[in-house]
Amino acid sequence: MRLFKQVRFLFLFLFPFLLSAYYVVFLQTELHESSTTILIKDLKSTGTPPDLMNVLVPVGASNMQDSKLLEKYIYSSDMFDKLNVKFELEKHYRSEALDMAQRLYEFSSPADLLNLYNKRLMIAYDEISATLDITFLHTDPKMAQSILFDIIAHAEHKLNMYDKENADELLAFISQQEKKNKRLLEASIQEVVAYQNSHKMIDPSMDIKAKSIIISELEATLVKKEMEHMSLRQYMNPTSIEVKTLRAEIGNLKAKLKELRAKLSGVGKSELNENLFEFETLKAGVEFNKERYKQTLIQLDMAMIQSTQNAKNLIVITRPTLSGKYTHPDKVKNIITLLLVLLMIYGVVSMINAIIKDHRD
Repeated sequence: MRLFKQVRFLFLFLFPFLLSAYYVVFLQTELHESSTTILIKDLKSTGTPPDLMNVLVPVGASNMQDSKLLEKYIYSSDMFDKLNVKFELEKHYRSEALDMAQRLYEFSSPADLLNLYNKRLMIAYDEISATLDITFLHTDPKMAQSILFDIIAHAEHKLNMYDKENADELLAFISQQEKKNKRLLEASIQEVVAYQNSHKMIDPSMDIKAKSIIISELEATLVKKEMEHMSLRQYMNPTSIEVKTLRAEIGNLKAKLKELRAKLSGVGKSELNENLFEFETLKAGVEFNKERYKQTLIQLDMAMIQSTQNAKNLIVITRPTLSGKYTHPDKVKNIITLLLVLLMIYGVVSMINAIIKDHRD
């Protein structure tokens, strides 16, 4: 029985502990850590007054969404493929630089490569500061730092690519609207020119103003002539030449006034007020199309700016660090944990053996 206890102690605790401790101390791959902190800055929201969308979707929520999208992209196979081309990560993960337990082999799948890359990568979003902490592990400290620099560059390019694609689509749409609105403006101007040519006038309102002045002058002349006629009748014969001439002038003035008033009041088919209504309608169409074309040009200019500039910028709060010594694994912690686990397993097995022995007795 004593021999059984010694064998159980050796195989359940001592040998596993010594082998595991030897692996942790001498064989386990030592990884160097490079870390950085970045902040996503939306340049479109800088210096602009708050609008309805900013009220409904706060800047913090937008920043968090961008950070989470960036996090997913950094963890993705697309990012791994870009880094793999430059830094040969697949070759490194299959090399002897990693110990046998962590190394990948020929039969390892692409998913295994991505999983190992994700294990070497740690990303955390801080809601208070709205920053993103990124850490990468590698056997070479300089390589870990270089990879982290490359991750930042690719992430910023990808983040702005989404906005630029949307801006390019908006630019194409507004360009079509600009051409359409320009054609409408030119067509409305041509209608005004054709109307002016057909009616032999520049602006009916000017004709109305001129005729109103003439009517005022004729009315004043008519009043004057009527007063002269009344004066002559007091001391001259109504059949005299002077009285008849003055009466004829008064009649001509009244006839001319009636004709001009008829044109202004809308009697007939070519009256000034009807011309004015048609002309003002055409002119209003020109003004409307001019304003719409003006707004389209403003939107086109803004869309062109958005399609050429980076709408979002990754501000590097802390540059990727260069590790002076390995940071992973924590060998002391691992050995202590291993010791506690093996002691627990040995204690459980011993307890079970004691219970079975008691039941036999």
